[in-house]
Parts: sequence; structure tokens; C-alpha cells
Amino acid sequence: MRPRRIALLLILLLATTLPVYAQNWTSHRPDGHAPIMVMGDHTHNKGEFMLSYRYMNMAMEGSRIGTDAVPNGVILSPTVFPFRVTPTEMSMEMHMLGAMWAPVTSLTLLVMTSHISSEMAHVTRAGGSFVTSSSGWGDITVTALYVVARPEGSSLHVGLGANIPVGSFQQRDTTPLSQPDDVQLPYSMQLGSGTTDLLPSLTYLSQLEKLSFGLQVGGIYRLSKNSNDYRLGHVAHGTFWAAYSLSNMFSASMRVAGKSWGNVDGYDRALGSGGQSPSQIPSLQGGTRFDAGVGMNFFSPSGPFQNLRFGAEVLFPVFQDLNGPQLEVDLLAQVGVQYSFGGH
Repeated sequence: MRPRRIALLLILLLATTLPVYAQNWTSHRPDGHAPIMVMGDHTHNKGEFMLSYRYMNMAMEGSRIGTDAVPNGVILSPTVFPFRVTPTEMSMEMHMLGAMWAPVTSLTLLVMTSHISSEMAHVTRAGGSFVTSSSGWGDITVTALYVVARPEGSSLHVGLGANIPVGSFQQRDTTPLSQPDDVQLPYSMQLGSGTTDLLPSLTYLSQLEKLSFGLQVGGIYRLSKNSNDYRLGHVAHGTFWAAYSLSNMFSASMRVAGKSWGNVDGYDRALGSGGQSPSQIPSLQGGTRFDAGVGMNFFSPSGPFQNLRFGAEVLFPVFQDLNGPQLEVDLLAQVGVQYSFGGH
């Protein structure tokens, strides 16, 4: 059965089997928003605005081929691979800014951008080591979220977004093999895709008196290649979460998530079709990963900080199947602040 059909069956199953709390679904409770890493999870009432800031950190170390770990020495062995360099670890920080506004209760508009800083450590076949880095603003996304149905205690909305390619995909740095010149950095170190992309999603929410549940499926569809004659792989993702309200201000959550992404189509003309490192090879960029983790949300329902939210979440990969050699993810962590105002 196709993944889309499975996702739709899960949504229908939740909609028909979960008991609901006998009131309308509302975001004005601590578990009224999804864990902080989930985007486009909720909608707003007519005239309501929300501003948000999120900080995310992703740590990667070690490489895999398929589901198996592979030592750096094997990757650099001339009898196994042609690579003279391999990445050993990578860290990425993102500062994300977002704004939401609902012109009508059935439609919420979302715009987001991010500042990205990445570092990648490498070792060479000759025994040397070096670090490359990139930093700057990424792409901008604009999304419309439309409420399809809102029976008692539940909500179902669809999202359609677009990626506006304003982030640089021409990031360069100096390596020991290129000194004194700088060279084009690999795909994972670039700040933007360079392409206009479609971002569809479908989100189902259900609330009980103290519990809430959510299911979201979505993806990224690349419409064309960029001016460097490549496009990143298409992406499909899905997640399910459950949250429990510990009080009228705090909730705790657990979540599972899956993501599958394709290889690079074409190749960056500045890198070439081959490469001295696996991070430069278009056919070694795809994979599948499943994560699991926990989170918490704080919500101020009244007082001087009314409608202020704080969220934190950490995810750990439980399964990775990578078109490698490719760096594996070890940890994803995110904290964020959200403030809503206006509306009725």
C-alpha cells in the first residue's frame, strides 16, 4: 500500500475511534500546539497574529552505508573507495523567525525564514584534518493553512506552501587541497535549495479533557533545477504525537517522526559529477530516518504574559538507512517562544 494511502487511513482511523472532549478544538491550552519542531500544526481565529522564534541544533557524527556504520578508514581506503577526504562530524544551528495571521477563522497564513550556521569536520587519507563552515540566511517559506473540518474536539486542516529560494547555494570555503583558493561547499553545507518548491501537508488534531493527539503528513516537491543545474531530492515526512496537560500551564509530549528524502538530481557544476569526498556525490545524499523523542510546552493563559508560549523538544534517531557513505544524525534539539495576540 502506498504511503499516502496509509497516512489517510491513519487519519480516518483516528477520526472515527478516538473519543473527543465535548467542546470545540482550541489552541488556547498548553497542549493546543504540537511539539515545537512540528511546523504548520495549528491554525488561528479570525484576526489573530502569532510571532515565533525557534532555535534548533542538529548534531551528526560517523557515517553509514545503508543501516550499517562504516569507519572513516574504510571510506578512505584506496582499495574500497576513491575518496581522499571524508566528513567525520557536522553541527548545524538554525535561528528561525515566523509569523502567522488568520484573515478568517478557516484560513491561516504563515511565513518563515531562518539563519543557518554549519560546521563540518573532515579527515584526509594522508592523516590530516580540517573544518569548513557556512553561515547566512536561508530560504523563505510562505504557507496557507485551510481548515477542512472541525467536529467536536477535533480539527483537520490542509496546508500548501512554497519555498522562495533566497538562501545562498554558492557557499565556499578554503580546504587544505584548495589553498589559497576557496572551493564550493557540498550540498549539505549550502544555505538554500536554489529552487522554488511546493510544501503540501495534511494535519489532524484531536483533544480530550487532558490529552491531545496529532498526526501530520507532508513533503517537499522540487519544481525544477537551480542555476547550478541540480535540484535537491524530493522529501516525504510524517509524524504522530500525544501530549498530556499537567496543569493549565504545562504539558508534556512524546512524538515519533519519519522522513525520506531523495538523492540530488543532476549535479552542482561547481562541484562536478565526481568528487574527492562522499558529501560531494549526488547519488549519496538520499535516505530514510525515523526519530522518537519527548517535549514540553508552557502556556500562560492569563496575566501580563497572556498567550505567551515556550516549547522544548529533543529527538533521537531510532533507525537510519542512508545512501552512503553519509553522515548520520545523532541528536535534534529545539526550543522556541511563541506569542499570539488579537483575534476574536
